[in-house]
Amino acid sequence: MSPRGGRRCPPALLALLLGLAGSRGSPECQNPAVSRPVTAGASLCLVPEKPPWEWTEMHWKWYINSGEQQWILTARRDRSVSYPRSPFHGRVKFHPGNLSLCISPVLRDDNGVYWAEFENSRVIPSRCIRVSVWDPVPRPELKSQILQRDRGRCHLSLLCSSPGNVSYSWACAGDGPEPVPEPVPGQIPGQIPGQIPDNSSRLLRSLPEGADPQICLCNVSNPAGWSAARAALTCPVIPGNFSLWRPVVVAVAEGLILLFVGFSCWWRENSREG
Repeated sequence: MSPRGGRRCPPALLALLLGLAGSRGSPECQNPAVSRPVTAGASLCLVPEKPPWEWTEMHWKWYINSGEQQWILTARRDRSVSYPRSPFHGRVKFHPGNLSLCISPVLRDDNGVYWAEFENSRVIPSRCIRVSVWDPVPRPELKSQILQRDRGRCHLSLLCSSPGNVSYSWACAGDGPEPVPEPVPGQIPGQIPGQIPDNSSRLLRSLPEGADPQICLCNVSNPAGWSAARAALTCPVIPGNFSLWRPVVVAVAEGLILLFVGFSCWWRENSREG
């Protein structure tokens, strides 16, 4: 920072001073930190609150979770900007229009609290922004299994799994107002393995044999992103399945028994008369 009423520090010396190991301690924030989740590899822009009327310099700072503070850049009213050596070197850009700090690409180690300090006659801290960096959410894997066939119905299990710390939600056509996006997928590939992953979600459904496919959607998400996979649940008819013909066979058997009993009674009556 430049001394008051004297010569300004040379830019090289200023950058050297700001690039030294940051001071210890919590950041000074006007309000509780605002949360900003972001996906690793994406771009992030942070905008400070409205600056004071007459500011001379501003500093973007980063408070690492380990307790260390780090200067990211120093901007002056004449629009000159100094970028000290820091973990953000080559990845940050300052926009003088809204005094924002943009980072691209965001790395997994960029977690922490960011804030801007403005200087006029005193140092005025801005609102803190707590940035949490999350891994991209991969497309989940869906596998199905027919658990049981009973009286012309299939009891199915649908397993959705995705690596990482994610949350799961399900939606099936006909369950409620939430629509299932098109296009309609084909049959579900694969079978559920014997060992179910710890981080997974299971859905149980029951369908009649030969019914139209039921479309189900598995959505996985974390605070920074989401991904989804669709599946078509079916209960195919098994050729030669005796369970489908059982009612017909029973009806025919009952009819034959009644016919035999009737014929026997008629033959006995005629035999007595003879």
